[in-house]
Parts: sequence; C-alpha cells; structure tokens
Amino acid sequence: MATLVTIPFSHFCEKARWALDYTGYDYVEEGHMPVLHRFAVWRATSPRTSVPVLVAGGHVFGDSTEILAHADASARPERKLYPDDAARRAEVQSLEDDFDERLGPHIRRVIYFYLLPNQDMARKVMDRGTPSWERATVRLLFPVMRRTMNRFMEIDARTAAQSRDEVLRTFDDVERRLGDGRPFLTGDRFTAADLTFAALAGVAVFPPESEKAYPSIFSLGGEVPQDALDLVRETQARPVGDFVRRIYREHRGRPC
Repeated sequence: MATLVTIPFSHFCEKARWALDYTGYDYVEEGHMPVLHRFAVWRATSPRTSVPVLVAGGHVFGDSTEILAHADASARPERKLYPDDAARRAEVQSLEDDFDERLGPHIRRVIYFYLLPNQDMARKVMDRGTPSWERATVRLLFPVMRRTMNRFMEIDARTAAQSRDEVLRTFDDVERRLGDGRPFLTGDRFTAADLTFAALAGVAVFPPESEKAYPSIFSLGGEVPQDALDLVRETQARPVGDFVRRIYREHRGRPC
C-alpha cells in the first residue's frame, strides 16, 4: 500500500491528503513532527526535504502537485481533478502553481509567526497524529526546533507583516475571479485549483471538515494572539471564507 509522509497539520499535506481521499486512492498516512520529518523524507529517498511525500509502487512523489497529478491519473472520470481540454487544464495548473508559490508559503509564515512563540499552543497543533517519541523529543528540544523553523522560513515580525499583505492580495484576486458568479475558480466544475486554494486557505478559515487536518484556532484557548484571531475572523467573514467552507463541505471526502 502507498504511504503518504506528512506533517499532519501542514496545509500542503492537507492538499495532498484531500486529493488522495477525493480520488479514492488507497494509502496510509505516516505523520511526523516538524524538523523531525526530515528523517522520514530521507528514508523515503525523496529529492526534497519537505513534505508531503507519497511512496507508491516503487515511485516517490516529492511534492503536493506531483501527488495530485499521480492521483488524478488513476481517478474515475467524475473524480478527475484536471480537465481533459488542454487550455482549461493549463488554466487549472497555472492557478494551482500560483497558490502553491504565493499563498502557501505566505500563509504558513503568518500562522507560524503566531504559533511558535507559545510552546503549549504549538504542541496542541503539532502533537496530533505523530509518534510518541517525536512528541517527547520536541518537548525537550522545542526552543531549538523553533529557532530552526524561524531561520529556515525567515519568520519575524517584518516578514510576517509582508506575508499577511500577500495573503490578503491573493484573497482579493480570488474574490474578483468569483465575482462573476461562477461556482468554481475555472468555471462550472471542481478542479485541482479549487482544492488547492481551499486546502491552503483552510488554516485561516477552519471549516468543520478540516478538523482532521488542523484544530480550529478557537479551540486552542486564550493563548492565541488577538491579531491571529482578528485575521481568522476577517477571513471567515469574506466571500473567500464562504467559498472555502462550501468547497470543504461539498468536496472533502472519499467517493462512495
């Protein structure tokens, strides 16, 4: 059986997990803590250091876009994530790439900026679906892990503010695209573009169906900074919030 190596609460891992579930792909998930996930990635012989990684049939798929393409190749026609028409397929792939490169890293930086300063809050998010020895290691080495993550992702107040602006610009672009009344980003059917946007934006909306991927920010208690709560409430109240909730509600799951 195929194995999906993840950091369970990662939005890029949620993108891959959603695609595998949606297309009915048979797999097991192997979750790891941040930083420690690199050992699993190395064992999987991925050329990258990041997750998700799918190991299937002797092949290694080293990022979420490769995983979506692989899942789509064996999907039933009604569960395809990419259109057959070349022009429409190119449009879907262009949007997917844009969200991966623009929304994904920036919203991750913002969330980590709020999450990492508080070890107890961070562990409430990170502990789920990971091995007990990794959780114990992170308890002991959390300050080291936090410094490593901040350095690797260039997280500080200045970059977090810039990333927040970029996230909001992406939300504006999506709302303009949906402004003509279309039900999905590229027209009248659900595609990889909708899945990618909803998965990556889900960490600022927290639809009920995303609870498996990441707990709602409102479940973490009074430790959450007010700026983080304000960002989530603002996003939830926007048209993109409605869109993300609908996409999760109608399309997050395995085929019957």
